[in-house]
Amino acid sequence: MKMTEAYDYQSFYEKIEDCCILDCKSIEGTRCYLDDLAKEVLIDRLVPFGADGIHFIDSGNYHYLSLLWITKIQEDFNLVLFDHHPDNQPPSFGMITSCGGWVLEALESLPHLKQVYTYGVGKEVPIEQISKDLPIYISIDKDVLCTDDAITDWDQGDMKLSTMLEMLDQLCANHEIIGVDICGDSGENAAVGGKINNLTNVTLFDFLSENIL
Repeated sequence: MKMTEAYDYQSFYEKIEDCCILDCKSIEGTRCYLDDLAKEVLIDRLVPFGADGIHFIDSGNYHYLSLLWITKIQEDFNLVLFDHHPDNQPPSFGMITSCGGWVLEALESLPHLKQVYTYGVGKEVPIEQISKDLPIYISIDKDVLCTDDAITDWDQGDMKLSTMLEMLDQLCANHEIIGVDICGDSGENAAVGGKINNLTNVTLFDFLSENIL
């Protein structure tokens, strides 16, 4: 999904067959917080698509789009989150959906979501201990990666891309994967981070397309 100018510095999607780009830059009320009107517009635009597949959703400012994807899942599942932030903060005002609180909103509102496993912040459950009884949806914010592998708009972790790929390999080998989304492209720093993010997006897409599609 194309939410900011970040995609102007990306070319990885040009090699993807059957790629569909949703240009949402004209929608107001979307930066970090998603107001009700913008939420209705985005939900309407996503009607033709399912949660399956690989979804690139631009900057981490729009990570709440993961909530709109997983809302489509109509079976019990677990969420595996790669993120330098837990995204489980209550809203600062009202009940507005936000990039920092979408995980909490998902846990409170989606009966099919049974467990969230987060990697990149705090105590982590070993990958091999994730329940194999339910399928999983994977959400990746590239701010979990070190700055050698991604340049984002948020403070970043120190995970190497090679480490993430090893973890994804274990997940794909041992679990049914419903779908994956990836955010963390740099909007404000797009000109600087575009090349690095582009290479990482290519690597992630190539790996995931070979293992889950």
